[in-house]
Amino acid sequence: MRKTRGFYVPAFKKNWAWAAAPIIVIAILLFVAPAYWPEYRGYVYIAVLLLLAIHLALVGWLVNNRPMGVFIDNRNRISLSKLQAGAWTVVVLSGFATIAAFNAGAEIYQDSSVTALAIVIPGELLLAMGISATSLVAAPALLSLKAKEEPAKEAESDAQKKLGDSVSVSANGKVLTKDSATEASWSDLVTGDELGNAGSPDLGKIQQGLITLLLLGCYGAYIFAELSSSAEKLGSLPALDKSFVWLMGISHTSYLAYKAAPHTTSENPS
Repeated sequence: MRKTRGFYVPAFKKNWAWAAAPIIVIAILLFVAPAYWPEYRGYVYIAVLLLLAIHLALVGWLVNNRPMGVFIDNRNRISLSKLQAGAWTVVVLSGFATIAAFNAGAEIYQDSSVTALAIVIPGELLLAMGISATSLVAAPALLSLKAKEEPAKEAESDAQKKLGDSVSVSANGKVLTKDSATEASWSDLVTGDELGNAGSPDLGKIQQGLITLLLLGCYGAYIFAELSSSAEKLGSLPALDKSFVWLMGISHTSYLAYKAAPHTTSENPS
């Protein structure tokens, strides 16, 4: 047994076959479900979603010895932008796969009016996922610029005092870096990325996280309701309201703007 952050974890031998197991289960489930459980499409979607989440957790464990390891960045912190991109991928991909599987089943057992993969992805959904992907790229790019800036001499020691002795930190320019992936924590999702705001609430992240949680929950519920409403073929993923996309765009813009703003005193402020 191995102890990690207060929990005992079984010392399984690492093997990438573990990560393949949920995908195999998904394939079997989507092959069998259309024939035997056509009335439970919504619940099959939830099962596929959970299995994809387990797949990501296993990849994280194989890479960083943590279920959340797939979202840990090169600063040894859990990245909000990575988590958001992963969550959107799981919610949308599981919905697409479930609809395709049941369309294929209906094609075999009922009619062929809609082909299995002729599934329309609404433009608003593509835009929402594009916004998430933009943050995934832009966030580390902004931090890389701050890594080239020289902080005040006492900035690193002040950051260490704020975080306490339980975490070992180092400075990469003005960017806060933890010394080990084992020190990544959920607090990284709502606290600052720089030495100057280490351990302090990051309002950009908090707003972004809450809005993303709301939007993902709503869209996952839309897919569940669409799949559960009837046993007919579906030719499209649920459409998003434009106000939904506007809200997401505004939250990502404010998140990136707050990240771009300086939070650490420079060595030569003049």
